[in-house]
Amino acid sequence: MFKLEGLKRALQKFGEVEKPRAERLPAPGLAARYGLDPGSIPAGVKNISTSGIYLFTEKRLHTGDLITLTLEEYDQPESNLETQFSVHARVAREGEDGVGLSFILPPGLDMDLWGVLLRNIVVLKESEQITDMFRTLHTILFLCRICQAEASESIVLLGKDLHPDRTAMLVKIALTAEKLLASEPNGDRMRGHPTLVANILRDGSWAPDDVTAELWAGLLAASCSAGVPEDTNQILVDLLVNLTPTQAKIFVLACERVLAHASGLQKSAYDPVILTPKEMVALIGIHDLSRAATDLAYLFNLGLIRSVFDFSSYHQIDSFDVTPSHLGVELYRHCHGSREKLDPALVEKAKDQLEHFLPTPQRMDFLGAPPPLPPVGG
Repeated sequence: MFKLEGLKRALQKFGEVEKPRAERLPAPGLAARYGLDPGSIPAGVKNISTSGIYLFTEKRLHTGDLITLTLEEYDQPESNLETQFSVHARVAREGEDGVGLSFILPPGLDMDLWGVLLRNIVVLKESEQITDMFRTLHTILFLCRICQAEASESIVLLGKDLHPDRTAMLVKIALTAEKLLASEPNGDRMRGHPTLVANILRDGSWAPDDVTAELWAGLLAASCSAGVPEDTNQILVDLLVNLTPTQAKIFVLACERVLAHASGLQKSAYDPVILTPKEMVALIGIHDLSRAATDLAYLFNLGLIRSVFDFSSYHQIDSFDVTPSHLGVELYRHCHGSREKLDPALVEKAKDQLEHFLPTPQRMDFLGAPPPLPPVGG
């Protein structure tokens, strides 16, 4: 059972002392839009509580009507999705100047956590902190949508256990994945395996640059489907977490080139992708060609490119073969929207590559020397 207490305590420090749950607060910093779809009709916000909201609106709604409500930071453009979030609501009462709505929160969202975040959005004064609360709540609502009642495994990652930079990267990956899903016809019905989603966000939060962050976001989106969620993409998570930014640049370029010219996806049809030293330096921004060769050896040992660099020659390096393997192309494709089920043989190959990727750690005694070998015949 995943605990949310640490996250709630971490967020509570921004706001004032928590008040009774249903306390109505003025919300001058909030604007609202509502309708059958998000963003239909603009409305003012009179007050808000953790259970509902009162909107100033001339449009007449009827008690019991179910709508989609979008709340956003006042004076922010509608295109800034990070300073807004959407929830379902039901008309609870009709007033002379507007309507009172009751929030209908998604499965998996802890009511106390919702209250802490909502209150912080209303009472905080610093723009940067308010934006952080919007981004956090937006991310949590997305996770609740794709993981439903089991979202807590991912939500707890937003607590104080991660470094702030990792938390920011986690949020970036989640919100980018949400945008990718929103562009698909059935995006609102997509669901992800809770443990796989948590693993993608946990490992992806280490991403140090935009290239690798986009790969993680793409993999998260591709790991969601309209059917029963599966965790078969875990092997791709285990591969992707090993890529450095430099290796990711080489890997992405290699796959882009091979897929741009490949006829179909037959692994035997890939044309070689050869880079000159000048092209390699321009790609990775490093003039040390031996460093680039080492990165290629790393990618080969992961099973993501076909050829290992030949370190046996002392001749000047005149080319780099970066042709991706079938496994490499499948990793790239799944980081760019493919939901095709991985070939079991390819999964086993990837597991074998990872098993031999790094040597098994050897136990050391207190002097730092390896333990003695057992006697022959012993």
